[in-house]
Amino acid sequence: MSSCLRFLLVETKISHRYRLVLFVMTSLILMVSGAQERTADELLTEGLKKYKAKSGKINYVISGDAKGEEILAFDAHGWTSMRMQTMIFKLYGLQTMQTLHEVRDGDWVYLINEGDSTFRRKKDFKWSQQAAYKDPAAVSEAVLFSLGGVQSADSLLLNKTCQVWTFENKALQELWIWEGLVMKRKTKLGKQNVVVTATEMSIDVEPDPSVFTVPDYLKLVNE
Repeated sequence: MSSCLRFLLVETKISHRYRLVLFVMTSLILMVSGAQERTADELLTEGLKKYKAKSGKINYVISGDAKGEEILAFDAHGWTSMRMQTMIFKLYGLQTMQTLHEVRDGDWVYLINEGDSTFRRKKDFKWSQQAAYKDPAAVSEAVLFSLGGVQSADSLLLNKTCQVWTFENKALQELWIWEGLVMKRKTKLGKQNVVVTATEMSIDVEPDPSVFTVPDYLKLVNE
């Protein structure tokens, strides 16, 4: 084995070991201190950013063994966001439609069901935890590594150079990331392969604030 190759292998092992140690230390600190949920405004006040871009909108198309569309709108450097998806696929031989309407405000995630006028609420700390220890450019990398992701060669989409992350033995199989934003996502739905690909992106355009709100007529069904 050449000295150059040996050096690269050692450097890679150290890099992965450092990431793992840093992630474990971060998790332990947060467990001891006790994580407290924060809103988008509170996170911004602390100078934390999820994405480098302040605001934007991305349209996606769903392909593979499913068909449909998805849209992501965000503001407050990603701490406020809305994602809507409509997907049609076959389940046990029957055509099925699945819809998703998700609104995020900092650590809070709201899952909206317009069909029965309800919404569920949960907490998701993984982004704010990593943002507290890293600059915006490294936040998504830290989150993806904590989820078991392995970074491979970069790829180009919409003239953006994206980091490509792969995942083994998970429903989530591959993510293409540009500055923290998901540009392409490959998942496995049972035996079906689903690909979500960005087709249009606008950065630093502020969406209508109303898309980030939960309608007053919806009923909370759980905490």
